[in-house]
Amino acid sequence: MLSRVVVAVDGSDASWEALAYALRIVEPGGSLAMVDVKDLMGFFQATAGVSYNMSIGVDVSEYVKEWDMAADGVKAEALDKTKDFPGHVEWHVVESTDGKGGPAEALDSFARTWNAEAIVVGRHHGSTLMEGMFGSFPRWLVTHSHFPTTVVPVGTK
Repeated sequence: MLSRVVVAVDGSDASWEALAYALRIVEPGGSLAMVDVKDLMGFFQATAGVSYNMSIGVDVSEYVKEWDMAADGVKAEALDKTKDFPGHVEWHVVESTDGKGGPAEALDSFARTWNAEAIVVGRHHGSTLMEGMFGSFPRWLVTHSHFPTTVVPVGTK
């Protein structure tokens, strides 16, 4: 069992599976950091041509508000799912900013700062085209992170 684990939680089925797994591998009295990565740039790049220096033509503040409201709901559900955990639970939101690496790198950086022993993430079933263009969150962690990284498939609770 481990004493300090970081788990990516974004409200998806895959992230709930990852959280359930993380709760099983953290020792009683250990610490679990649940992290939601705020990556609005990924959405804009995929939908608006930001990588080609085109104007996105939308009010970003509305998307930020919408993301924040959704994240508050995810946080409430995550804290509810961990209320009986016999250790220390923390909730964090980290931002992935343009030019400073992607969301997986933001999670990895948080894990380093937090002195984690391992990272747990869910496996999303994204399209091959999108993963080919923008990369895969779990794949980046498995191939670049210095932390042991567990990728939990959906259906493993």
